Amino acid sequence: MLNVFGQGADMIIKRHAKELSNQNNVRQGVAPPTQAPAPAQTATPPPQPQSLSRLQADLAAIKAGTTPTAEEKQKLANDIVIAAQGAKPSQAAAVKLAEDLSAALSAKALPASSRGRLITELDAVLNPAKYPQAKLPAIFDDIQAIFQENGLDRKHALGISDDAKALAVR
Repeated sequence: MLNVFGQGADMIIKRHAKELSNQNNVRQGVAPPTQAPAPAQTATPPPQPQSLSRLQADLAAIKAGTTPTAEEKQKLANDIVIAAQGAKPSQAAAVKLAEDLSAALSAKALPASSRGRLITELDAVLNPAKYPQAKLPAIFDDIQAIFQENGLDRKHALGISDDAKALAVR
């Protein structure tokens, strides 16, 4: 019986260590799982699709210390669905993510760099064909790390990551 408890603790410790590593990577600006290491020569990044720009603007519009309106949440959910270029996620999954993102952003706004990184990660979840090298588990870990680094408690950051997973399961 002792082995069962010891093994469970090992898994918890490993998961916690991985979360801390992800948070440290976010703090240090390590490239997220959706980005390959930058080549020595800097190229101009491709323009961001309009749907992702709208999604990023929706996130920026939610101000800390305010209560997001139902209209803001619905707009965010609609833009999440629109950002998927192939198979669309369910409206229910998009609404759940929009609710949790709104709550997190109204508690504390994400810096622009973190919002950009979140948009890239959500783009990879919604459009996996655009990121053939991306590993979804690492993307979900990075989403969680972005919010934990911003001061959101682990439970809520994990909830947002789980919401993103629900978008990927279609």
